[in-house]
Amino acid sequence: MKGRYLISLLLPLLLLSGSCTQQTEKKALPEKVAREKPAAAKKPLKIIHVAGEMVSVSPKAGKLTVRGKDGEVEIYATDKTIIRIGMDKGRLSDIAAGNKATIKYLEIDGKNIARSIFIVREAPDDSKAPKAEIPSIKASEKSAPDQPSDSPPKASPSS
Repeated sequence: MKGRYLISLLLPLLLLSGSCTQQTEKKALPEKVAREKPAAAKKPLKIIHVAGEMVSVSPKAGKLTVRGKDGEVEIYATDKTIIRIGMDKGRLSDIAAGNKATIKYLEIDGKNIARSIFIVREAPDDSKAPKAEIPSIKASEKSAPDQPSDSPPKASPSS
């Protein structure tokens, strides 16, 4: 009898709690959003490399032109562009036409935006620089293999 009494009390509670946890209705999207087509998938950004000679540099416009193996490319530098001249940090105004450069850039909305610009620092020309003389060893300082050296012979340990 007690078992039936407990079931009769718990059954309405279980039914009541099930009705309270019903899922809420999904709200419909606004008509404007529902009518629009899904946005076209954007192309993933791809870093492009170009290596060549600087043709022109315009620091005020933030624009430079590089002649690579595939032709000339116009690239725009931003304040986020990393510029290195040799191993040192540089600025766009430090770059001159004729410098050798390697540039990494992204094509965004039809513009080539530079991520990094690496300028090759010209090494001093070895043919024009005076060569350092290597001191030669005098003939008297050389020791011939058949001549004994001035040091005493080593004593061998006796057994």
